[in-house]
Amino acid sequence: YLFKEIMQTTAAATTVLLLIVMSGRLAKYLVQASAGDLPVDVVFWVVLFRIPDFLPLILPLGFFVGILLAYGRLYVDSEMVVISSCGAGKIRLIVTTMVPAVLISVVVAYLTLLGAPASLQKVQSIRQDPANSQGLAILQEGKFLAPNDGRRVSYAEKLNSTKDTVNGVWIFERQEDGKVTVIRAKTGQVTGSRGLGNHYFTLSQGVVYEGIVGDRAYQITNFETYSQKIIEPSRAEKIKLRVDAMDTWDLMASNEARHVAALHWRFSLPIVVLVVALVALALSKTNQRSGRYVKMLPAILIYLLYIIAITGVRNLIEGGDYPPILIWLLHGAFFLLAIGLLFAEDVGRLRSNLKSKRQSSTQRMPT
Repeated sequence: YLFKEIMQTTAAATTVLLLIVMSGRLAKYLVQASAGDLPVDVVFWVVLFRIPDFLPLILPLGFFVGILLAYGRLYVDSEMVVISSCGAGKIRLIVTTMVPAVLISVVVAYLTLLGAPASLQKVQSIRQDPANSQGLAILQEGKFLAPNDGRRVSYAEKLNSTKDTVNGVWIFERQEDGKVTVIRAKTGQVTGSRGLGNHYFTLSQGVVYEGIVGDRAYQITNFETYSQKIIEPSRAEKIKLRVDAMDTWDLMASNEARHVAALHWRFSLPIVVLVVALVALALSKTNQRSGRYVKMLPAILIYLLYIIAITGVRNLIEGGDYPPILIWLLHGAFFLLAIGLLFAEDVGRLRSNLKSKRQSSTQRMPT
């Protein structure tokens, strides 16, 4: 019964969280597509292949919220009192809770060790495709495209049948000193080396107009070919995606700091599931007067602190100044916190009983 309650609530919470994360990521990619940094027809596939990368972080949170809501309802409805009166003590409840925790942990381990790297490799191949790289989305028909700074606007009248060349290209650029450049070309296509990452948008048979608006001194240049280098995504973003897309076996064979940090991060996420299950079990206990949501806020704050802490430790390990054992010491600290929250009431009751016995023995002593 408890297993069913936990898994149903976890499935609902995970679905809602996944939709929220996917909506945010979809909005980000649509902004990039509207700015011409990403073709519209690959946005869906990029979001789809990122789902296995989202789930290792969403599943622990969904499971955490699922335990809080499921057990919170049982405490409010006094069902947990009935379960306890039937002989199911705290140890039995911990064992029962850890059964779905282990199952979720196995799923997270599969995703973070195998599923997520494989899906990120597909995302990387899509983003590295010359037809899909940042800045190459100019190969779109009949659309005005502008990057985030708004200093460059491009337009292509028609896309040819092979979809690798555009006809009737117009490009407007505004410089910081007030000068403007207008480029008009008959055709344009992407050229360069995919392996080296040097991509150029090459225009053919066109004219370049350079000058200041309102000034008659314009420079007009006719050209046969005119190439502009396409700005690639930031190096830090590309490195992070490349590391996260590496096979787990390749990370284990490497001694590079950021590879070691990524490896221990992957092994950490299944452990997070087990630790937050104990934390949620401890914080789910409530009563009818307080309500089932009274401890939701401190529970979420503890979870966020946990995730932020291991993320920060990963960044420290990537710098090469701290050993990987630091991330496991952090897991140990939160595990001790979970045990303390679970048995704090029992320890307090034990102290109270000992204190009462001492007072009783003192009163019985002859004067």
